[in-house]
Amino acid sequence: MIFDNEKKAAFKTTLKDLLQVSSPSGKERVMTDHIKAIVEPYAESVQYDNYGNLMVKVGGSGKKLMLCAHTDELGYWIRSISDDGFLHATNVRVPDKCVEARQVLVDGHIPGVVGTKAAHLQTPEERRQLVGPRDIFIDVGATSREEAEAMGIHIGSYASHVNNYMELANPDFICCRALDDRAGCTVLIELLKNIDKSKLTYELWLAFTLQEEVGLRGATAAVSWLEPDCMIAVDTVPCADTPGMNWKRDLPAQLGHGCVCSISEGMAPMNFIHPDMEKKIFSLKDKYDIPLQPLSVCGFSASTDTLGASIHGRGVSGATLTIPRRYSHSPVELMHINDALAMLELLTHFVTE
Repeated sequence: MIFDNEKKAAFKTTLKDLLQVSSPSGKERVMTDHIKAIVEPYAESVQYDNYGNLMVKVGGSGKKLMLCAHTDELGYWIRSISDDGFLHATNVRVPDKCVEARQVLVDGHIPGVVGTKAAHLQTPEERRQLVGPRDIFIDVGATSREEAEAMGIHIGSYASHVNNYMELANPDFICCRALDDRAGCTVLIELLKNIDKSKLTYELWLAFTLQEEVGLRGATAAVSWLEPDCMIAVDTVPCADTPGMNWKRDLPAQLGHGCVCSISEGMAPMNFIHPDMEKKIFSLKDKYDIPLQPLSVCGFSASTDTLGASIHGRGVSGATLTIPRRYSHSPVELMHINDALAMLELLTHFVTE
């Protein structure tokens, strides 16, 4: 399937806009407010549920279908400020290998760096060690606690990696922090902008959820609030098609070969796609020749909002569609735009027939 440059340009414009915003888990309101301003002209209604998820009613009638994408990213929470102005931080899901010597923004606008002991001063043993969870500190150029506080920094401030959006030599390959799940949010926004509401076969809702990275919390609250009949989590999935990985055996999916439908996911607990959702998704794949890669992610520490939300209350018919991305949870996540556009194509058909 060939995607035209106009669709690619529109997707990139929205994605780059979302990537300008920092929103680690627990600090998503700045992102949901940003998305709210984007979607209001296209939606039937927009509101927040009690938990803080942004709930967007697209239109339609009949059974309720909720498509969700999470708005949080990895980052750091400031737990104390030293007398000499350094910020002691708690790591919120950033892989240990990706912590030290990184540029960050504190509270979304204050530049800083995650400090590290100078290489010339490290012992051979220290060079082999990762930074301990209580040893992370951020340098914002303050020389005292008072100077840091004058910047507006306080206990409970947050930090995230800087926006480092980059297109590779082949511009279909996009690299940045937080593609998980800014890419999924972009798919939902582009769906909303372009959908023919007169063709909706569901009462369609989009949920931009909170705190997926720290326990799939927001989607569970959204399902409790909306009580949908079925749901699809729109997210990203680790892609292992790189040196040192046996991807054909373990995770047979590749960048640029289509979006992914997770047949199963998680470790303990696990989650499995609802058979009716699976049947419809793959029938649409065949009907429209949409590139779609089936994947079983059981046994890996990768799960989505569907795992937590589909078993809430009376239960929800659930499925997960994802965009494969390399180097997951690092500041250089890498995706292929055609995989996202394949997902957009599939979802468009799903909600209109």
